[in-house]
Amino acid sequence: MFALDSIADGLSLKWDGQLILEYHFQADGNRTFIHPLRLPDSPSLSIDRAAAVPVDHLHHRGLWVAWKRVNGVNFWEQPERGEDPEGYGRIVHQDVTARSADARQAHFAAKNAWVDWTGVQHLTETRGTTVYPPRDGAMVLDVSIDLHADERNVTLDLLRGDPGGFGIHYSGLALRLNDAMTPGELLDADGRTETADVYGNASRWCGFAGRHAEDGQVYGVTMIDHPENPHYPTRWWVRNGLEYGLLHPSPCFDEPLELEAGESVTLRYRIVLHKGPVRVARALIEEAAW
Repeated sequence: MFALDSIADGLSLKWDGQLILEYHFQADGNRTFIHPLRLPDSPSLSIDRAAAVPVDHLHHRGLWVAWKRVNGVNFWEQPERGEDPEGYGRIVHQDVTARSADARQAHFAAKNAWVDWTGVQHLTETRGTTVYPPRDGAMVLDVSIDLHADERNVTLDLLRGDPGGFGIHYSGLALRLNDAMTPGELLDADGRTETADVYGNASRWCGFAGRHAEDGQVYGVTMIDHPENPHYPTRWWVRNGLEYGLLHPSPCFDEPLELEAGESVTLRYRIVLHKGPVRVARALIEEAAW
């Protein structure tokens, strides 16, 4: 049975008393995010680098949504504490618009305002998360991201260049894996396993798995692109190094998304948390795919 409860800065979701995830909306409005993200009997598979010691990648907060360029404003990174906010945007929580939980599923949705450093709002986002009961050492959640252009046209874009360059190809949903699982193993739907091969190539899904230092068990997370998403199948931005694992479908990898005032675009992803390597969980992942 799922239980969805309020906490000081967000929502907490449990399955039969075991924590699954927490959804946070920060007082400073820099972004909303999910952390920890875990199976009922696993350590956290995500990490919040803003709370880690030492802090690095202040903007890497579990499972989050951001964008490198929205009308030229940087909504991906955030200024260091005390730094001039010029050029940056904030993704500011407005309201929890839906919440429910029972034995069949848990669901919550929240509205966010994408506001630049001058106070101009470029987008209204409605983000929905649905979690299904864990079974067979795995759990599935769906994330829906609806971006609505408010009173002005919006260009959702990023920086382009060689893979691995600073600030390159960042657009949309991202997951920072727990450092305790790194380095691990990558696998995409087309059989690629090397970071350099996965990076920049299109595939229906991509997964990361690693042996977790906290309990010695192998866990994985696989993200699945939705067939109705723009530029399906997505290209991937990935990292797999010591204390740096990241999965990121990048819908603007090749070209921007253009919204006229009043228009919306919806991005949907399915995320599978599983025990064992991605190659072992492949049949389960294909079964979960749309």
